[in-house]
Amino acid sequence: MQVITEAFDLGYISNYHCQNFSCPKLDIEDFVNHLSERIPSSYSSVHGNTEGNYDPAECGNWWYQFFRTSPSYVSLSDVDEKKMYFFRKYIEEMTLSFNKPIIFKNLYSSLRLQAITHYLPKCLFIVMKRNEIDNGHSLLEARKNVFGNYNTWFSMEPPNVQKLKLLPAHVQVIEQIRQIHMTINNDLDTSGVSKSQRCDLHYEHLCCKPDDIIEEISLWAESNQCPLKRRSSIPPKFTPRKNIRIERSIYDKMVSYSKRF
Repeated sequence: MQVITEAFDLGYISNYHCQNFSCPKLDIEDFVNHLSERIPSSYSSVHGNTEGNYDPAECGNWWYQFFRTSPSYVSLSDVDEKKMYFFRKYIEEMTLSFNKPIIFKNLYSSLRLQAITHYLPKCLFIVMKRNEIDNGHSLLEARKNVFGNYNTWFSMEPPNVQKLKLLPAHVQVIEQIRQIHMTINNDLDTSGVSKSQRCDLHYEHLCCKPDDIIEEISLWAESNQCPLKRRSSIPPKFTPRKNIRIERSIYDKMVSYSKRF
């Protein structure tokens, strides 16, 4: 998300905007007026949270105006139609205020796709994939850092989360990743989202050749009648962390499970 908003001239929810998300039009216009103060991205975050005023924000509280907090998974039949009316209206207000394409990144929205596609049928989706061992490693590391143990669940809860919580921690994180991607694919397919509306990318490719990914996104968006204007240059590459930062025993168990099943 940081790379995309740095490379393209897009509207998005920033930390600045998230401070007063209940006043969409005025706050977005204020944000746009102050864009000259925006400094280049640091490309750093902690559990998805950025620090700069103009860095993109997941802004969970903005989304919770329209979607329940628990259970995390929301089907089309679970939503409040009145809230969905305001959700669509809010997006329209944002689009008019920015006067350019807008982009969102919120992990939990991966579990709300039935409603999003129904009420915003023309939206486009970027699906980012990552090596599941590295992804699982990050989840276990986050559990340890946040809760002081590997057993407490962290982040998104797919529909079958209660069954997953009965499994060992090293199995949980791998199945969490797999079930979330399965849910994304199923909900996009059953909602009738065409293949042309989604762009599947790989984190490793982004790190190695970010300019290639930006070009791929640009061509894909243009093919969907959504041309994107370049804003600034981005770094030639990023270096993913490869050192093992959790206990070796649980890491080895996770690797073994990932390769066996």
